[in-house]
Amino acid sequence: MGILIAIAAVFMTLQAYLADKIIFMSDFRTIAFPTPDSWLDNQSLSMWINMIIILCIGAEMILINRHFNLLRTTSAFFAAYFVFTTACTPTVMGQLSASSILALITMGSVWLMFSIYGLRISTRRVFLIFFMIGMGQLIEYTFALYIPIFIAALGQMRIFGLKKILAAIMGNITPAWISWGLGIIQRPTLPHFEFTHPAQLLDTPQQWPMLAAAALTLLTGFIFGNLNLIKIIGFNAQARAYNGILIMLSISTGLFAIVNFTNLPFYMTLLNACVAFQVGHFFRFTVMRRGYIAVVTLMASYLAIYLWAMMG
Repeated sequence: MGILIAIAAVFMTLQAYLADKIIFMSDFRTIAFPTPDSWLDNQSLSMWINMIIILCIGAEMILINRHFNLLRTTSAFFAAYFVFTTACTPTVMGQLSASSILALITMGSVWLMFSIYGLRISTRRVFLIFFMIGMGQLIEYTFALYIPIFIAALGQMRIFGLKKILAAIMGNITPAWISWGLGIIQRPTLPHFEFTHPAQLLDTPQQWPMLAAAALTLLTGFIFGNLNLIKIIGFNAQARAYNGILIMLSISTGLFAIVNFTNLPFYMTLLNACVAFQVGHFFRFTVMRRGYIAVVTLMASYLAIYLWAMMG
């Protein structure tokens, strides 16, 4: 079923591309390298590469779950759900952007973070986590918002200490240090900020389906997260720490998407991934009580949003 859902997601994205429903989203939020949306001139190639990245993110999620027994099941449905919900926003799924790069790096960082629970000799992995975040900052400076999240995650993993903080700082600045030192980039420029009135989002009807998808994802994460919390509290300390990081990541990404609403597509892929874990928990906890009805209803709602975008 997961494979069929993933194939359907690819088909939906291809249909959106052929119908010219993928709205190009330019990004100016960089201090060094060009943003990913400008890497490829060929829109078809950009779409295929982004879909491959999305599928790789789904594979990362499956491996995280199976390696750390996160959802207490080997089912891959939650990853297929992630791919499907992302495909229901063709603008996000149908073009290479910093959104998929953020989710790919963040899921990889989560995997590394989970692997160092209570492990005192873990400075190199901490360095690598923040090195990847530092690389992301060179193409989209909004990656920096996740630095405090992963520093807090060190506490969740019970390894918070001076050495780990120093490793995090050094890891974060190393990509820019190397790139500047080798002359690959010029001195990084200061971030460029601009204020956009919230009403401008409503002035563009083509973006309404994406706003609806984001609102549905936020609502799903809030409701399912609260329903799952009662069960998660009963897990052992290590499992609670793992889920605590995912919940913290979900909440922060949701808040970033609301506050930094003009950059909403950037957060969509990671937000879908985080909420997919909550949907996976809910499906696992309620599978014997017809919990699948709520999940199928959710997927039908996303499909309706996709059809809305296709008819717009």
